[in-house]
Amino acid sequence: MGALRVSAAIIYRDGRVLAARRAASKHQPGLWEFPGGKVEAGETSEQALRREIAEELGCELRLVWLYDTVEYDYPDFHLSMDCYVCTLAPGSEPAADPTVHEELRWLSQDELTDAEWLPADTALVTSLGYFWDEAFGVEHL
Repeated sequence: MGALRVSAAIIYRDGRVLAARRAASKHQPGLWEFPGGKVEAGETSEQALRREIAEELGCELRLVWLYDTVEYDYPDFHLSMDCYVCTLAPGSEPAADPTVHEELRWLSQDELTDAEWLPADTALVTSLGYFWDEAFGVEHL
C-alpha cells in the first residue's frame, strides 16, 4: 500500500469554515473536504498548503497553525494529512476551480455535519465541532 502526504486548510472567517465539494473528475466525487493537496518533494507541509490554496482557490492565506495530523487508511493507500487552521489574507476571496471543486460553502459549527465528508475528514470534522471555541479562539486568531 502506498502512502500519500497532503496538507489541508481549515479556513476560518466570521464564525464559519470553508468546505469544498469535490468535482466529478476527482476520486470520490461529490464528497466534501477541506481544500489542499499533495506535499511535493522539497516542500514543507505549510509551503504545499499555501501553494495548493493559491492554485485551487486563487487566494492567499494569512495566519496558519497546525491543528492536527490525520492518519487514515483508504483501501489502496495510506493518507497522512496535516490540517491547518488558517485565515485569509486581506482582500483574498476563494473561488472554486471547477476542475477541482464544484462548490464551496461556508459552514458554521452547527452545519458541519450537514455535509457528506470524505472518510478521512470525518474524524477531523467531529473534533472541530467539539473543540470549535478552542480552535478558533482569540489566542489563535
